[in-house]
Amino acid sequence: MSDAADNGQTEEVHLGEDERRRLRRAHEHLRAASKELESLLATEPIKNRWEPEPAPPEILAAARAQLDEAWERVVACQRELLGWEG
Repeated sequence: MSDAADNGQTEEVHLGEDERRRLRRAHEHLRAASKELESLLATEPIKNRWEPEPAPPEILAAARAQLDEAWERVVACQRELLGWEG
């Protein structure tokens, strides 16, 4: 963590168009992976229609792996483009 971050200060960051696009894509990928996992785990039953079936373990494992990969991608972008640790 930088001294500025330690002191609660924010550093001015100037990103180019390609850098902003790359960071935005990383966050979009993270949101999509999170929604995918949520859809497998937190689907609400519809009264008098159906109960959600539990997802098979291999599907859950794949969704968790995608979420982990997406998070690592965001962290990598933050480190590279913003100089953030985390």
